[in-house]
Amino acid sequence: MDGIEILAKLEHLKRLPFPVLSVYLGSAGKSTPYPADLLLLLHSLTHQELSAEEQNGWKSDLLKIEEYILQSFDRADKRSLVFFSAGPNLWEVLAWEFPLPSRLVVLNHPYLGPLKKALVLHGRYMVLVVDREKARMFTVCLGKTEEKREIMLDMVPQKVKAKKIDYGRDDKIPRHIEAHLHEHLKRVAKETHEFAKGKKISFLLLGGHKELLPKIRKRLLYPQNKMVLGEFVTELNVPLNEILKHSKQLAAKITSA
Repeated sequence: MDGIEILAKLEHLKRLPFPVLSVYLGSAGKSTPYPADLLLLLHSLTHQELSAEEQNGWKSDLLKIEEYILQSFDRADKRSLVFFSAGPNLWEVLAWEFPLPSRLVVLNHPYLGPLKKALVLHGRYMVLVVDREKARMFTVCLGKTEEKREIMLDMVPQKVKAKKIDYGRDDKIPRHIEAHLHEHLKRVAKETHEFAKGKKISFLLLGGHKELLPKIRKRLLYPQNKMVLGEFVTELNVPLNEILKHSKQLAAKITSA
């Protein structure tokens, strides 16, 4: 079950016959927090928000949160954790790359306000990476890839050998390459426009070879040409997780600005 599905499930839990402990542990810094940092934050919130009697009553839930932080927390590109716990009745954990204010709240339903506001602010974004042979595009939400597509295109030549007897041909070579590249990027822009239809995308990130980035940005169709908030240099022939890592680091800077 992904983050969106978990949120949909939690939104239906209202007026429960038992209390729910909601704990937000977030880092506002540019780097991801270490487990020790999250534990200190948890202990501080516990003493600030819960009486001694309440601390004792929630002891097992708090210990379960500590165990998760120490044993299961993967800090790669994660700056926030949220726990929803209610003894044997409820246990859900969400993690993502954007920061949230730290809170500890006890109600008869999961406390989702800060998370829902953050999703409106940060939302879903799209990543487009391009080289002379192909393009890859995917959406990211709550730090995870959703839909993705890869398209193969005719290779755009970087160099064309001219025959010595064809005088004046050297002047035509760059124009030939540029024309080929123009058609290539024109198709990428059209495919990007189709892929983005119907998706609630907050912004777009571009990746690829440095010299291609301004060219594809120039050829994007509306509204994608107005949604680009960042660029990063990468090869396409690398695992998707490598490209995702680049995009998440850039997205984290954008959303925390």
